[in-house]
Amino acid sequence: MPDNTLQMRHTFDRERCRHEINGLTSVLHCHHFASLTTQLANDCQLLDAKKLLAHCAEDTFYLVLTDYYRKNNIMGLEKRFRVGEQYFAEVGLGKLAVTYAGPYSGEVVLEHSHIDEGWVKKWGVTDKAVNHIGCGYVCALFAAAYDRNRREFTAFELQSIARGAAKSVIRVMDVTDAGGK
Repeated sequence: MPDNTLQMRHTFDRERCRHEINGLTSVLHCHHFASLTTQLANDCQLLDAKKLLAHCAEDTFYLVLTDYYRKNNIMGLEKRFRVGEQYFAEVGLGKLAVTYAGPYSGEVVLEHSHIDEGWVKKWGVTDKAVNHIGCGYVCALFAAAYDRNRREFTAFELQSIARGAAKSVIRVMDVTDAGGK
């Protein structure tokens, strides 16, 4: 089997009611939880909860991806991005494709998005960005693929299923250069 095919080992400890994916404790989610968490972040006025939600996703997925790359000797950008695309789908976040990946910027397309589609089912189309978790995932994916640190990339939605588009598009940029190299 090629080394860019994601290997998932999902176990469940019935005694402690804990799911593990590749040895890491994981929480399964539904669109209600994800939509309500996103709405809470959008409504929060005390702090930038949208950024906080994106950073939490980035922190979590960065550790998962870098750990997987290390344990499975995943080398090379193409292989790392393919594994990242597969992981996004396997954990139920949707269907992500990296359409452009440079060291200072990139772009991904979400043909399906658990966050966006869940939002639409729950509340209908919105005029606000809602995929803060997806943006955090994309930052983690680019940082991990390029052997960079967390917070070296930022991401934002160019278009969104939740805002009525047929697909979501997320742009990622190097924060230290803002894509100018």
